[in-house]
Amino acid sequence: MRKASLINVGGESRVRAFTLVELLVVIAIIGILIALLLPAVQAAREAARRMTCTNHLKQVGLAIHNFHDVRKAIVPSNVVDNNRTTMWGLLYPYIEQQALYEIITTTSQYGAFVIWPDWWHNEITEDMRASLGSVSIYKCPSKRSGAAHTNSPVTAVGYNYYPCAGPQGDYAYVFSSRRNVANPIGWWDHGQGTQPEHFGADLVSRILAQVASPFQIAPPQGSNWTSYVPRVTFGSVVDGLSNQVFIGEKHIPLGRLNQCNDYGGDPFTNSSDCSYLATGVWKSPSSGRNVSSMAGVNWLQFAIARSGDFKADSDNPIFSYGFGSYHTGVCPFLLGDGSVHAFSVTTAFSVLEAYSIMDDGISVALP
Repeated sequence: MRKASLINVGGESRVRAFTLVELLVVIAIIGILIALLLPAVQAAREAARRMTCTNHLKQVGLAIHNFHDVRKAIVPSNVVDNNRTTMWGLLYPYIEQQALYEIITTTSQYGAFVIWPDWWHNEITEDMRASLGSVSIYKCPSKRSGAAHTNSPVTAVGYNYYPCAGPQGDYAYVFSSRRNVANPIGWWDHGQGTQPEHFGADLVSRILAQVASPFQIAPPQGSNWTSYVPRVTFGSVVDGLSNQVFIGEKHIPLGRLNQCNDYGGDPFTNSSDCSYLATGVWKSPSSGRNVSSMAGVNWLQFAIARSGDFKADSDNPIFSYGFGSYHTGVCPFLLGDGSVHAFSVTTAFSVLEAYSIMDDGISVALP
């Protein structure tokens, strides 16, 4: 086969053409070049996404510092009890999302900050739900983009609602509790509540005393549950802000992104991508993640997960839901001084734990 054209040379007509073999060779060379360039393009895109993720964490850090400047304290993990908003909602005014803050403070018939499923399903509009799910700096672009929220079914068990419908995000505050104390709290209890009438005086006192990381539940101010008192300041971080992890990217196993199961059945295996406005009991992995704490009679230790890690969790969902990212080999963490560092997935647990506890007196360096 030839693609030919006639030319006139000295009065004679001659044919100039490409042979089929030549054409195939050119196509093959182009294909090889594309194959060589594609990984580079993909790597460049991932590098850009990772940089965006880092910038998002820096913006969250700036919001935490601005909150501290105004309230003279670190933003609490959540307010009053586990049916009220987490720190992610309390930071809305400091990330230029005042309209969203007004949604969580004025729309519920039960008062400010109440974010249980009835509020999500019945008290706000679809436009409000989309707006709450569209906060870009709460998302890692390697995981998702655009509006992200779940409309998980409503199931109530006792004083708790499982898991919780609402906006989805990719970052979590760091939680660790104190060792060597009598009757330590479990990882699920840190955001339970501050009302002895609901949770028991013993549990409330242990919650308020045993959390060893900066983000802690805030009791109500007087009898008014619509205002609260933050309990931790930068001064409480005696190890120094540069030696304290504040926020990290949360591990969501491949295949579980955008999944948020109802209570029951397979015990809570998909509770990690529920509303970031919710915490307490099985909702905790959606907003805060564990580094070290108690579960039953065992002391739990969680190193950084790889994106493909998918561990059995029929008894305890935190086994699959620690910290980890979709960035190859690393997980980004925001430190208290506002800097962001990429921790290797091979970082020893002892290093990660020392960075998570604010007053253990242990100084460690990243490898």
